Amino acid sequence: MLNTGIVSNCWNFYLQNGVGLRDLIGHAADLEMRDIELRQGSLGDLEPTHHNPHLDEWKAIAQAHHNCRFDYAMSFPFFAGPFDSSACDLQLGRDVALACGNGDAHLRLVDVISDNDTAEMNFAATVESLAQVADDLDEQGIRLTIEHSFQTWDFFWPLFQEVREKSLSGNVWLCFDPANFSLAREVSRIMEIVVAIDKAYISMLHVKQANNGVIETELCDGDVPWAEVVQELLKSGYNGPMMFEFTSSPEVERVTAEALYKWRMWLQ
Repeated sequence: MLNTGIVSNCWNFYLQNGVGLRDLIGHAADLEMRDIELRQGSLGDLEPTHHNPHLDEWKAIAQAHHNCRFDYAMSFPFFAGPFDSSACDLQLGRDVALACGNGDAHLRLVDVISDNDTAEMNFAATVESLAQVADDLDEQGIRLTIEHSFQTWDFFWPLFQEVREKSLSGNVWLCFDPANFSLAREVSRIMEIVVAIDKAYISMLHVKQANNGVIETELCDGDVPWAEVVQELLKSGYNGPMMFEFTSSPEVERVTAEALYKWRMWLQ
């Protein structure tokens, strides 16, 4: 639980005001943040595109910070219908994940487009598609993690379980984000799910606060009872990455320092 980290969208204010991503990663490493999520759309002048994925630059950054673990995170509408590993966006994600992987390549997908009706209609096709992609990525040495978004948990969790059962490699993991239950209007279920979920499936924990579906700029009071969540994770033995993911603001440096302090207090 001391594996602190950060998601690059926390740095949007800096990125939009000319601060380079390399410098921000270096600062995070100086703060002993071992886990850094490179979020699509929040990578400044190194934003990967099909025309220029910046693979050499990602390799150089990973080598310069060999004590850090990087994952590449992207939006992909996996609930929207059948797909396979030949999808251009997935190929780009694969290439970037390999480039920044430091020997532990990791691709995270989240569907921020599909609603519950779409998820229900395409459930079976999504299971087949994700299971095959998970196996294809496993052959290339890449871990696949999927994150729950604003779809209700009763759609997402059965999907996750069936994909793991269908996948020959079992190469599908969970990005767990308690604040996303605020987006899904399921705040009342947060502790129920935190207690019930098998923590062995979690590859990373996103740490942010929300109030009535709005993500906060700091780790303040809100819908997620973080002190209780941390104690439950400690009790279960979870020791994987946790990464701050608050909405960026001009106060991001202060907010990060205060979030680190709060996290250490909760651990005690």
